Amino acid sequence: MSGYTKHMYEMDIHQIKVEFSKYIKTLLSILPKDYDINTIISLLIEYYPYEWQILNEKYEYYCKKDKKLKSVGQKIRYSMREPIKIIQNLKITTKIMSESYRNSYKLQYDEYIQLKNIEIFQNKRLPKIKHIKDKIDKAKLKTQQVEPFYLDALIGLYDKKKTSQKDRVYIMLELKKYYCPKVISFFKKKANSEYNIQLREMAFYHLQEFKHYVILRKQKYMRIPSKNKRRRKYLKEVYAKQKYNIKKIPEELEYRIKNSKEQKLKEYDFFISHSSLDHKAIQILIKELNKNSKNIYCDWINDTDYLKRNLVGDATKAIIEKRLEQSKNLLFVRSENSEQSNWVKYELNYFNSLNKRIYVIDKANILNGNFSYYLIHEKWFLDENYKNICLFKI
Repeated sequence: MSGYTKHMYEMDIHQIKVEFSKYIKTLLSILPKDYDINTIISLLIEYYPYEWQILNEKYEYYCKKDKKLKSVGQKIRYSMREPIKIIQNLKITTKIMSESYRNSYKLQYDEYIQLKNIEIFQNKRLPKIKHIKDKIDKAKLKTQQVEPFYLDALIGLYDKKKTSQKDRVYIMLELKKYYCPKVISFFKKKANSEYNIQLREMAFYHLQEFKHYVILRKQKYMRIPSKNKRRRKYLKEVYAKQKYNIKKIPEELEYRIKNSKEQKLKEYDFFISHSSLDHKAIQILIKELNKNSKNIYCDWINDTDYLKRNLVGDATKAIIEKRLEQSKNLLFVRSENSEQSNWVKYELNYFNSLNKRIYVIDKANILNGNFSYYLIHEKWFLDENYKNICLFKI
């Protein structure tokens, strides 16, 4: 195993040197008249931001590896240099930082040509950076960027020896709904050490969506996480190959809510009662509430795998009621669309019956950057027969 990881490290270092030498070469035509190593680093961060991020994540990864080896009394294996030191020691960097090269560059320097080169280079690089950013932003729309208190309990549940592979699939799906350092760290750990193939791949592909550094090891290179002979045999012959595909239907989630620990742990600061036609405003609102450390329930983010518009039925109603019960407050997003929604009216009435606080915010205010919300006073929605409202029209 140590031979494999050492080989991977050597390949990583070689790849870093080749790629960053290539990146620096592309920057030669846009260097200012006077430059130093900080100039080169700044240009790399500006025009190769995600590549620089991955380099730093590789550095953190191998530092953690060495730290762990040291903590168990073993000799450190990698001793990876800091990213800036790696860049400084590249052949191309040494060349362009030499006094002779810089003097020659100054003599040939033409500000007009440099500005023209910057324009050409930006036209080539900036769309590529934007393309990656757009993909990451799209992935983030499926998540909340907040760290709810129950994440530790979810992670602890995952790591319990008796937790089944099936339950671990569900827990991973729940953790994928949050984008925060704790969850990123969890997925990195599982991509690196999880012995079950399906779970390891889930962690790997999730991190790839956000352009994080991650390695997908082949099964033969994975360490069996046990010293017990019988346990090792079970892990290798059974656990590693187990695969569970969830049924993406409301009835499946309804069953999990009633019978699984990971669903019972949940608690939300706000249930967002809204019309799906106002989804753009809702995305803006959730992002703002997350900034204030508020954990939000929104059906097409939190339960998107199960709540399909063409599968609406009694199970959907039961799920929404449970999510309302798990929420401390309800925030009604008022618009023409939401005021005409039977689902919104039902949610407001059900939450009112729980004697919990109902707040209101106008869609127009959200779109104008005003995120003030206040307790609802006029309960126009009250209906003694709300349980008979027809909810299942498409």
